[in-house]
Amino acid sequence: MLTVYSRETAAETLGISVDTIDRYKKMGKMPWRQIGDRVVFTESDLMEFLDSCAVPATSLPSEREMRGVAKRRTEASA
Repeated sequence: MLTVYSRETAAETLGISVDTIDRYKKMGKMPWRQIGDRVVFTESDLMEFLDSCAVPATSLPSEREMRGVAKRRTEASA
């Protein structure tokens, strides 16, 4: 069965405010559906939105780079 979320339920599910939902919807950052007067979101709409918010992972600095940072900090404080 298809799950459909109201603005309030979508906001609660995502942990954001209804005002933020409205702002993202207006800016075109969040997909949504209109059924008559009602604005609704499907689970796939919410997943698409979450995917668009993903921040790519960055590689951690190598041990050598970290030693260089520590050495520069030590030299700067001396």
